[in-house]
Amino acid sequence: MYKIKLEYISPWAIKTVKESFNRLPKTEHRDGQYRLRRYSRIKLCDTDHFKYMKLESKPFNQSGVYNKFQGDVPREFEDIEDEVIESGGMLEMCDTFLESSGLVDDHEIEIHQIRIVARNESTPVSPEGVHQDGFRFIAMIGVDRHNITGGNLLVSKTCEGKPIVDFPLEGGEMVMLDDGVMWHNATQIKPISSDTQGWMDAFILTAE
Repeated sequence: MYKIKLEYISPWAIKTVKESFNRLPKTEHRDGQYRLRRYSRIKLCDTDHFKYMKLESKPFNQSGVYNKFQGDVPREFEDIEDEVIESGGMLEMCDTFLESSGLVDDHEIEIHQIRIVARNESTPVSPEGVHQDGFRFIAMIGVDRHNITGGNLLVSKTCEGKPIVDFPLEGGEMVMLDDGVMWHNATQIKPISSDTQGWMDAFILTAE
């Protein structure tokens, strides 16, 4: 079983979902003014309309053991738009995630669609710092980087260990982790030009 793996999502697939990040809402959570997000759970369905169905909405809650920043706090997010769930891009991402992880087709997947907006000062991509998320597998998929520096994905073998992975996640790159044995973080982002808004767009997929 892999501990860390790099996969690639096609430019076509990224193009089908890229524009939807412009419609991500702010929230009232601690990071909600600069980490815009939608969240949904999906599972394989047996209809001819599309492969995955969106499950009933529920708050996202992480244990404080894993998330020292907002753990043990139920967080409500708007659902990911149906057109994104039903897109060819999402199909390719979820298929790649399941197949590469060796999970059965009807495994439940949690999806976070996130835009981190670069403020004038350094903006945290991962405000909880070096962490694990409490899942079996995690996939981090780069969609877009606009007018920013930083935002490097950091992966280490231990919480205190030196990163063995340190690079910016570009559009179409999909880093998959065994969350039980690896730790991850990200460097802060800054806008390159203060005259133009900067951001980093990504999908995070998780499975128990």
